[in-house]
Amino acid sequence: MLSCFRFCPPLCVLGISLLATAQSPAPASAPEYRFLAPLATISSKVNEVNLAFTVTDHHGHFISNLRPDDFRLLDNQLTPRRLTFFQQRSDLPLHVAVLIDASASVKYRFKVEQNSALAFVRKILRPGKDKALVIAFNDQVTTIQDLTDRATSVSKAIARVNPEGNTALYDAVIYAAEKLRRIPEDGITRRAIVVVSDGVDTVNRSSLLQAQAAVARAEVMIFSLTTNTSQFEPNAKGDEVLRQLAISTGGSILPAHDEPRLSSSLRNVEKALRNQYVVAYSPPEFHADGAYHKVEVLPVKKGLRANCRKGYYASASVEAMKTQP
Repeated sequence: MLSCFRFCPPLCVLGISLLATAQSPAPASAPEYRFLAPLATISSKVNEVNLAFTVTDHHGHFISNLRPDDFRLLDNQLTPRRLTFFQQRSDLPLHVAVLIDASASVKYRFKVEQNSALAFVRKILRPGKDKALVIAFNDQVTTIQDLTDRATSVSKAIARVNPEGNTALYDAVIYAAEKLRRIPEDGITRRAIVVVSDGVDTVNRSSLLQAQAAVARAEVMIFSLTTNTSQFEPNAKGDEVLRQLAISTGGSILPAHDEPRLSSSLRNVEKALRNQYVVAYSPPEFHADGAYHKVEVLPVKKGLRANCRKGYYASASVEAMKTQP
């Protein structure tokens, strides 16, 4: 089950209510979107929360034809004052960071990582609208391709990576989150990280907690693709790390230990991105103090599940944010 994304204002979260009407995916028609307040309110200068999320049924199928009254949104247990934007099957711009584990621990399956990452980028990028950057990590974290909407540029960068050294996973996640957070955005933009790894950080410069905090502040959704083959292999404990990184953002952990599974997982990520809802709302009680706000999206209809990040940090100074866990 998948997903929930982040957007441009440094806040996030919601309040909606759902109808029990939609049970099956909507036909491939133009996405519906409505402004419930003047367009000018969707701005990083306004105290608004932007949230991207998906809804799945008990079979894991995406439900993409729900309307605002089919959800209930809670921000710190309170219903937002108003929704200012709602869109089904969002076609809003996407900024995605592809993180490739280039350590020696994945050397024997690295070619599979490269090929599948290449296929994913070629399929997901819409020229002129979406952009991707590629980050490789081993002992160090390196941007091998900065933000671009050209799949060919990304492909060439991925092909140049050679696996060696240790695994600075947490450093890479923090670095990617900060890169995405600092990219100038003209309007609501979805942000995502796709990380292909065994999940074991062997450098230990940063912690899992620090990585999770960086992702929350950047309002990014993570999809973790694990290269571990089973719970009995030496690096299998990394699956729990990858799960924790993804689940709090509304993302998911998916198998990627061989080419068929990795290709299938990347298709699932693509489906999640193409079946997202996007909402913007005014928080009921907002203070720019860096405090953490818990967010919940609750479908009205039984049997449906919303997949989105667990919360956000209210916009504040860097100093205030440093005090948060």
